[in-house]
Amino acid sequence: MGPITRSNKSGAITAENTSQVYPLATDIPQDIKTSPQKGKVAKAKPKPKPKAPKSPEKIIQKSNKSIEQFLEKDNVPKDLALPQEFIDFHTPAFVDGIKYCIEKDPTLYPVATRQNFEGFGSKDFDEKLQKADDNRIHFYWYSLIRSVIAQQVSGAAAKSIENKFKNLFGENEVPTAEKTLRMSSEDLKSAGISGPKVKYVEHISQVFSDPKSTLCDLDFYQNANVEEIYEEVCKLKGIGIWSAKMFALFTLEEMDVFAEDDLGVARGMAKYLEQRPQILQQVKDAAKGDDAKQARLKKRSKFFNKESSKRTWTPIHDVYVLDVAEQFKPYRTAFMILLWRLSSTNVEALEI
Repeated sequence: MGPITRSNKSGAITAENTSQVYPLATDIPQDIKTSPQKGKVAKAKPKPKPKAPKSPEKIIQKSNKSIEQFLEKDNVPKDLALPQEFIDFHTPAFVDGIKYCIEKDPTLYPVATRQNFEGFGSKDFDEKLQKADDNRIHFYWYSLIRSVIAQQVSGAAAKSIENKFKNLFGENEVPTAEKTLRMSSEDLKSAGISGPKVKYVEHISQVFSDPKSTLCDLDFYQNANVEEIYEEVCKLKGIGIWSAKMFALFTLEEMDVFAEDDLGVARGMAKYLEQRPQILQQVKDAAKGDDAKQARLKKRSKFFNKESSKRTWTPIHDVYVLDVAEQFKPYRTAFMILLWRLSSTNVEALEI
């Protein structure tokens, strides 16, 4: 609308001075209306325009830069040999896993060798686990208790609650499943453990106090595959599949763990495929002829981006995430660690 050349002293636009600019009623734009009560013309509020759904392309354009854009890619050796310093710093099993991943996808070489992995995969981490407790079953019990304590709280809060839990047993006393069962629910709550979590702690302690329990049998851990471990651990109250996978990874050091339901993994996979669209296209093409996958694709993925989402990355459907990871079996743990690096996930918060 063109400018109104004159207004009355109060600044209100009236029918009189408006007619000087728009002499015919049909000339008055639709966003100017005359008030029948006071003869004033008020500016109508414009109707809100419906928001168009954000296209994946727009979301990708807003995406934070991947760390891969800042890596030196020109010095990748033709034989993909890992630096000796990298090999010396990490466990043989982890080195084998990284080698397998970069053989499958050589573009991952700079991501892997950018710096050493201080936590899982390092010899220091492995040595700490081996020295943690001579009684492995007790160590497994305590690892699961810590997992329950850490659920839905910050790392600092989890540490504080864990220290209070330890203090319940007295100075220089080691927490055990049997001693935990001798405590009252109120005692456990006094350490900051919530009501539902108290029941989980008590149940896990009961299972690990039963010598006939599968989870008290060392042979089970040595002979079972990772899927069987998930199934057994998930029978515990308070332990879901994500917690079971973190237990298998950070406590049992399994090398074929993949948690597609982990936020850091989802973000890392988005970053990975953003740089490698051809891989995403390959798994999409492969899924077209699979009725089971097509049915799963109709369901919303866990990290679906809502229109109001402030994420700067585009989630990939779980079906495709799992298909990409499948290519890295039996070393999906190493691949997941690389995805965590791509997503800048603080893995130390998971190593409980």
